Amino acid sequence: MKLLFSSVFLFLLFGFNFAQKYEKFTEDEKSLIQSNSSEMMRVYNLVNSNDSIVLNSSSKTVDPKNKFTKLLAERMLLSVNDPAHKGVGIAAPQVGINRRMLLVQRFDKEGKPFELFINPEIIWGSELMQKGPEGDLSFEDRGEVMRHYIVQVKYFNLKSESITEILEGFTSVIFQHERDHLDGILLTDRIEEQKTKNYQYAPGTANLYFLID
Repeated sequence: MKLLFSSVFLFLLFGFNFAQKYEKFTEDEKSLIQSNSSEMMRVYNLVNSNDSIVLNSSSKTVDPKNKFTKLLAERMLLSVNDPAHKGVGIAAPQVGINRRMLLVQRFDKEGKPFELFINPEIIWGSELMQKGPEGDLSFEDRGEVMRHYIVQVKYFNLKSESITEILEGFTSVIFQHERDHLDGILLTDRIEEQKTKNYQYAPGTANLYFLID
C-alpha cells in the first residue's frame, strides 16, 4: 500500500511537470519566424514539392509562453489578412512551421476577431453534421465537406491558460479545417474520405446531416 501511495505521489509530482514540457523551436524554425519579422510570412503552396512536404506532415506541440510563439502568431495574422488573398483561418504549417497552433476568425463573436488556438484538441463532436463549401489558402481546389456542426475544444492561450469551449456553425467549420492541417490532413483528403461514408439528411434543416455508417 505504501508503495502504491508513493507511486501516485511521484506521478503527481513529476508526471504533471513532464506533461508541461514542450520541444523547443529549432534554429531553422527560429530563423524563418524572425526573418523580416514585421512582414507577413509566405503561405506555402501544395503545388511546390518542398512546401507539400510541410503541408502533409504532422506538427509538434508548442510552448505557449515561448517568445517565438507570440511572434509566429503575429506574423500568421498578417498572412491570413493579406489583402490579395484573405482567409478566415490559418495554421502554422501553412507558413512553413510544423507546430500545433492556428488562427480562426470568430464569426460567433462581435467584430468577428481572429483568435489564437495553441495545441488545440477536439474533445467531442456532435452527431449532427453540416455540409458546405470550403477553400484553402495553400491550394486552389475547393469542395464541399461534412463537418461536425458543434465541437467542444480545448486549447491554450499565450498565457498558457487552458481553455475549453463550444464552437458551432461556421466558426466550428473553420476550426476543424485548420485543426486538420496540424495532422497533415488537407481538404482534398477529407473529400476523398467522405466518398466512402453515407449521410442522412436531417429533416427541417438546411444542409445538416447525420452520419449513418
